[in-house]
Amino acid sequence: MKPSTLIATFLVAANLAAFAASEAPAAAKSPNLLFLFADDWAWPHASCLGCPGIKTPTFDRIAKEGVLFRNAHVAAPSCSPSRAAILTGQWHWRLEQGANLHGFIPAKFAVYPDILEKAGYFIGLTHKGYGPGSNQGRPHNAAGPNFKDFDAFLAARPKDRPFCFWFGSGQPHRSYSAGIGVRSGMDPSKVSVPPYLPDNAVTRSDICDYFYESEQFDGQCAAILATLERSGQLDNTLIVMSGDNGWPFPRSKATCYDTGTHQPLAVRWGARVKGARTVDDFVSLSDLAPTFLEAAGLPVPDTMTARSFLPSLLSDKSGLVDPARDHTLTGMERHVTRGRSDGSQKNVGYPMRTLITQNFHLIRNFKPDRWPVGDPPTGPLPTPEKLAADTYAAFPYCDAGLTKAFLVSHRDDPGVKPFYERAFGKRPARELYDLRKDPYELKNVAEDPAYSATLKELDARLMAELRATGDPRATGGGDEFDAYGIARPAAKRK
Repeated sequence: MKPSTLIATFLVAANLAAFAASEAPAAAKSPNLLFLFADDWAWPHASCLGCPGIKTPTFDRIAKEGVLFRNAHVAAPSCSPSRAAILTGQWHWRLEQGANLHGFIPAKFAVYPDILEKAGYFIGLTHKGYGPGSNQGRPHNAAGPNFKDFDAFLAARPKDRPFCFWFGSGQPHRSYSAGIGVRSGMDPSKVSVPPYLPDNAVTRSDICDYFYESEQFDGQCAAILATLERSGQLDNTLIVMSGDNGWPFPRSKATCYDTGTHQPLAVRWGARVKGARTVDDFVSLSDLAPTFLEAAGLPVPDTMTARSFLPSLLSDKSGLVDPARDHTLTGMERHVTRGRSDGSQKNVGYPMRTLITQNFHLIRNFKPDRWPVGDPPTGPLPTPEKLAADTYAAFPYCDAGLTKAFLVSHRDDPGVKPFYERAFGKRPARELYDLRKDPYELKNVAEDPAYSATLKELDARLMAELRATGDPRATGGGDEFDAYGIARPAAKRK
């Protein structure tokens, strides 16, 4: 969405510069843009969100000194398409090969770091930017050229240029050193086990390991903020901290349930943003691209289907600030590169599209005959040790880990079977969850007559938005997503 005249005027005054076009040079007082991005860290795993057993002082600080968004979701619950949507400001179903893990963002799709660089910004990244996949057709990773760390990036930055930096941590992505959370001093009895996972010692210890890795990410961000503060650039920097998809546990990452797409999101911008506010507007992380551009005073390309949430950020209000932000969409195509067949077709995806409102979550599964987490293993069941270490041993859309290994190894136990079926079993074409009564999305009410009107309304609304944004799945197509091959190895980063 194009920035309004009012907001654009405010930013011109605030930045002491005017930007006539994306090629215009950036002014020295234009805001720096710092994106702190975790790999597999998800809502509500932060201490300021009331999650017991974890300490995230950096995220808590950004939320306290800025704005906490309670309804932020990624466009896709998988690394590459999630990151592609963020970089392009477009729904991933518009990005051709960019819709799949291990794909690439075709060079014809503009990414916000390149737009900012043309406008005079100094851009860069450390660790994981766009990926896994290829950056073919681009001189470097789509998130920017690679630097050893944030200190090296700042040292290379010309002093008269604002910067745009992407810190892509590799944590808390699996694998974990089993038991590291407890060994670090975490108390597994303080962990709250969600009801879609079995509550036992294995799960609790596994969650502690994930919490330990999440705290490492928070500590990495603390070091970056300390460097930024020493440089005198803290209050002229728009800081965003979030994650790329759900946590790596069964029925989470690589699913479109809330546990796969809901993200912690906190934004700080010095005196520009009134702090200690909690905003309930629905935000897609794909909205970051137009938000960054608008904050820099640059026009937002017409191709971006996402829209800036800068007006909500600059408001002094809490709660629902923008009434139009009453929902968001999510979706999924192919996650890992093998593990699911459909007749003679191999390595196919599991296409999903969803619409989320404050009260309901509708999921459309376009190929319900397929196994959503990958085909069940045939022959002898892999050992628990192999299931815990090798993602492709069984159900490869769920990362290998101790909790997954327990569920698969004990799938015939009466007390475990319901958890196993919920995580790995087939799903109907439509799922509808009443979030007021069922926040963990355990009871599908799509076939309940009491919800027939709601189902019809939300389904029509979802399909209308998909058609309006050019989603092939909304017009009977989409097989091309299965046909896209695996991208060549990523180009060497510079």
